[in-house]
Amino acid sequence: MTVVVLGAGRGIGGEIARLLVADGREVRAVTRSGGVPAGARDVRADLMDRDATIKAVEGASLVHLAANVLYSDWTAMLPTMVENTIAAAEAAGAKIVYTDNLYAYGPVSGPLREDTPERPAGPKERLRSELGKRLRAASVPVTTCRSSDYYGPGGTGSLPGELVVKPMAAGRGAMWFWPLDLPHTFAHLSDTARATIVLGDDERADGKVWHTPAAETVTVREFIALTGRVLGNTRGPLRLPAFSVQVGALFDKRLKGSAEMDHQRTAPWVVDHSAFEATFGPFAVTPHEQAIEETARWYRR
Repeated sequence: MTVVVLGAGRGIGGEIARLLVADGREVRAVTRSGGVPAGARDVRADLMDRDATIKAVEGASLVHLAANVLYSDWTAMLPTMVENTIAAAEAAGAKIVYTDNLYAYGPVSGPLREDTPERPAGPKERLRSELGKRLRAASVPVTTCRSSDYYGPGGTGSLPGELVVKPMAAGRGAMWFWPLDLPHTFAHLSDTARATIVLGDDERADGKVWHTPAAETVTVREFIALTGRVLGNTRGPLRLPAFSVQVGALFDKRLKGSAEMDHQRTAPWVVDHSAFEATFGPFAVTPHEQAIEETARWYRR
């Protein structure tokens, strides 16, 4: 059974492909520029090109849609990438496993569950909600996997990775732009990838939204303190004013539009994944201590 991973060059897509290869699966790793895990078949294709996407997926039974683009390109690129993926999966008769985030819910009060109503407020949130609905309306089985902020080896662009683990691994202090004493669910990238593979392989997941498991929720301050203990770094966190993000967006397009999601970091952001384990059984997550150590080693390399 051929499994195609779209966006297999980095991040969650790269980890999904790596784990599938390690499990002895036949993996077709699709990217624009390469850099796929060893043992996967390296296929180059631009997901903005429908014919190229259809060709890349041809003959597959399972397609992991894990490709993403910069915030600034979401509106221009993601709808086309999704439509092309649907067309390719429908042509091949393949199931789609969609690696999603939590933006579609919009601002919430209380823990996030799969039955939490989607009330997207900003343009990126509305886009994510629309993309998810479009995918689940396809004529092939679609499973939606939603994860909170993850960190880990390969997790480029990760807030807990880039703002906490990376600087602390280099002997500096962590940075944060929002309140420190709010609970926030942080996931380990490899756990998210493993859970996504479980959902892709089980028909019980089809047609539904699932939250992937994560280690226990802690406050941001507790996560920073734990990182310090693991890495032997006693520096306290640098709490930067929120407007620093808006200023930074003037010079770094990766930050453009990120203020729309400030509500995820200015109120408790707790993700309930109990439905996953109730359906698929116990799932061993990586303790934060181990995940932090692995992530620090990766940054230091």
